[in-house]
Amino acid sequence: MEQKLRQLAIKKIDQMIQATGSQIDVESVPIIDEFFALYIEESQLLRRIYHAYRRGLSTLDLHHRQEVITYMRKDDTHTIIFSNKQFELTEVLFVQLLTFAIEITREVLPLGTVVELNPTYFKPDHQAKEPSKVVITERFVAPTGYNSYFPYGGIIYPIGEMKKGAKVHFTDPLIHKIIHRGYQDEVEDAFVLLMKEELIVDNNIYSIEFSTDDMQRIEKDMGQEVGEE
Repeated sequence: MEQKLRQLAIKKIDQMIQATGSQIDVESVPIIDEFFALYIEESQLLRRIYHAYRRGLSTLDLHHRQEVITYMRKDDTHTIIFSNKQFELTEVLFVQLLTFAIEITREVLPLGTVVELNPTYFKPDHQAKEPSKVVITERFVAPTGYNSYFPYGGIIYPIGEMKKGAKVHFTDPLIHKIIHRGYQDEVEDAFVLLMKEELIVDNNIYSIEFSTDDMQRIEKDMGQEVGEE
């Protein structure tokens, strides 16, 4: 499964680079390809670069194995330096490549999984002393009118869906702990691969945590935080 997700992510990276035309210097293309070929499965590294961007850092040195990878930002230009090589991207393309790489390669938890949500962002009952637990009952939930989706939807444990529509929709970063994993087989893997290819690769639809506009809209509609990368 990991190899198939890697291939899918590389396919999306190549697709986006080819679609940019003259926006990328020709000499930079093989360097960009090399960077993602080396690090596309290093989710922690890619997330740290993404977090540096979100925090507005101008520079960050990341020590990864025996290497130092440097991220630099100046105005609308974002630069990555690794192995004595470097490439520059505009902000829009930089963010798209990074977020799609993160999203395609990361794990999707199976149906029936019980997770504990981060109480900093989600605590529907302010009287409750314990963090909320949710049973995952659906994935890839796309709200009408949005160009993004929720990775997960579920019901509060142990209450369940006592009334119609009483479900919680949330993003991957909101998960604080996995309590119990649901059943997973080859059919599940094929479904996840199909959904990622259809939504992310073919239609450029990504998790709502990567869309500031959609996050703000949904938080206003729901009246609560939904989790941010």
